[in-house]
Amino acid sequence: MTSEGWRLELNRRRDLTALFSDSFGVLRRHFWAFLALSAVVVVPVHVIVSGVGLEQLTGRYDSSPPLAESLIPTAVSFLVVAPLLNAICIHVLRSVADGGSPGARQAIIQGFEAFTPIFFAVLLAAAGIALGLLLFIVPGVYVAVRWFFVPQAVVIEGARGPGALAHSMEVTNGFWLRTFGIVLVANLAAAVPGLLLSAPLAALARESGRAVWGLAGTILTEMVTTPFVALVATLLYYDLRQRRGGPPKSVA
Repeated sequence: MTSEGWRLELNRRRDLTALFSDSFGVLRRHFWAFLALSAVVVVPVHVIVSGVGLEQLTGRYDSSPPLAESLIPTAVSFLVVAPLLNAICIHVLRSVADGGSPGARQAIIQGFEAFTPIFFAVLLAAAGIALGLLLFIVPGVYVAVRWFFVPQAVVIEGARGPGALAHSMEVTNGFWLRTFGIVLVANLAAAVPGLLLSAPLAALARESGRAVWGLAGTILTEMVTTPFVALVATLLYYDLRQRRGGPPKSVA
């Protein structure tokens, strides 16, 4: 039980309302902890990749950058930022569910320890998703949903490599539409505050001609919105496990 008499139980079913209310509840109660945890990941990654690598710290703002330059930050967010923050948020949820504090220091350590197996599993998933998107859009979207829970499979189940993909496929078996719908709604919900945060800085970047303000908008947006999506994803994973009668049986 928390100091406010509110308790988080991981292993239970949740409808969309419960998934959102519990995710918002955890985020609201520990907002500054999540913001700090996000900053530890988001700031150095984007400063190194976009700020230094793409010269956005000192370069001029470009309203129509080359396609490769636009795709690099997206790929980094998909392969590095989101998986790492998912791992950290999973450990935070476990700590909170046990009645403790977010345990920020331990969550960071455990999150970074899990990053290597998560990265390689997500890289495998990304290759399959990209192939599906190149062939037809629908197969890419289908496998993206089936492999959505790779970080949870690695951290919670201890799966590795293709085993993590198999775990994710097993837990979503029969629940593809439910997973797709909830993930879509969660990302749309996160997009609203993300737009409110990034739009003023994007406008400042255009007016001043300095790319650094656009970079600041990207960093701030991901710091605030990514933890919410990660919390929803993890609670949804536990929900699907309960609906299927327990943890996946796939071999790690």
